[in-house]
Formats: sequence, structure tokens, C-alpha cells
Amino acid sequence: MDAGGRDSREVGERPSPEDVAARLREAVGRPLDAWREVYESFSPVDVETGERRPRVPPAGADSRRAAVLMPVLLVPEGARLVYTVRRGDLQDHAGQISFPGGGMNPADGSLRETALREAEEEIDLSPDLVEVVGELEEMYIPPSDFRVSPFVGLLSSEAELVLAPDEVEAIFTVSFDDLMAPETFRRVLWRRDGRDYMVPIFAVPGPPRREIWGATAAMTASLLVRLGWQGCCAR
Repeated sequence: MDAGGRDSREVGERPSPEDVAARLREAVGRPLDAWREVYESFSPVDVETGERRPRVPPAGADSRRAAVLMPVLLVPEGARLVYTVRRGDLQDHAGQISFPGGGMNPADGSLRETALREAEEEIDLSPDLVEVVGELEEMYIPPSDFRVSPFVGLLSSEAELVLAPDEVEAIFTVSFDDLMAPETFRRVLWRRDGRDYMVPIFAVPGPPRREIWGATAAMTASLLVRLGWQGCCAR
């Protein structure tokens, strides 16, 4: 079976949602030896100094805990990752593409519960409709000082997603085939605060065209690498 869920069946025969789900359960259940390299490869690089922000918290830091749900929508055409566009007036990561998620509340029994609660609040996704198949490696996000635990959840095609307008500006999905296509992964030059940065992105064609970058792109890559993708770390 290849990265898109296809196996040795006849060429042109599309895998069933059950086949894709089985492939994802197996892939997410495996530890990823190169997870740190994958995460680090998606940190913007200062063109002048060559420095990049680390993906591990400073020693002794009392970082906040958070969790996100990486929803995978299983449809007859294959698997699609669900993303949100955050409102531009939010305190953390305003206007950015992200997965549903947020900080852990005292009432949350676990980070898994945090991810499911946030997904229900942001995109009206009932926890009963999610099969959580595993947790990826913890991601440190320097600007907000969060340590984020990503959970991968499978959704059936019947799942209906409705955005919470006070937090989410848009919901969109991208097929695994599109994310793993050679032309999707790029390194682009961005200028921020008077400095130039080389930024790895997933450039998703539109309309509208989307650029997935930062922690969301790194988490996406961590899942894709488990499925055989080598785009970000190929030499």
C-alpha cells in the first residue's frame, strides 16, 4: 500500500475509506524517529543569520499546555485533512491556518479531551463522531509559548462541520494526494519586521489559494512522512 492508501490492487482502482482508515491507524500508531528533524525543518530561517526558531522549549520554561485535533475526513475519493482559518482579531495566531485546538482547561481530564472539546467549540464536531487513532509528537510554538499535543481523528463522510464565527473565519479541506504532490511543498521568501525569512509552506491551489506554514505545516508534514512522503527532508 502506498502513501495515498493504495495497495497492489489494479491500477486505477481507488481504495475504500476503510482501507484508508486502516492505513492511517497503522501509520499514526508508529513512532517517528525523525520527528524532531521534520518539525525543525518547518521553522522559518532568517536569511541573514541562518538562524531558525527552535521547536523545543527553553530549559526551565513553564510553557502552557495545549492540544489540537487533526481531523481526517474519509470520503469515497480518499482522505482529506480539515483545516480552519482563525479570525484576524484573536489573541493567539490571528488569521493563521490551523487545526481546531487551544489551551488546556482545568476541567479537561486530558489533552485528548482538550482537543475534542476545542473541535466541538470551533467547528461543531461532536466527539462521538471522532475516532482518535493516535497522538503525534509534542510541538513547541515559540510565539505563544505553547507545548501542543496533536491528536489525529478520523471522521466519516457524514460529519457536518460548522464554524464558530467568533473564532473561525473559514473551514477547508485538502486531499492527501494534493498535500503530497511535488508542486505543493515550497520554500518561499517572506519579509517580516524588516527581515527576510525563508519559509517552508504547503501551497494549496484554490480558489482561494492557501499557504499552510509554521506549526500547522509541521504537524501536517509529520503525518505525511508517516505515510511515506519525503518532500520536506529530501536531500
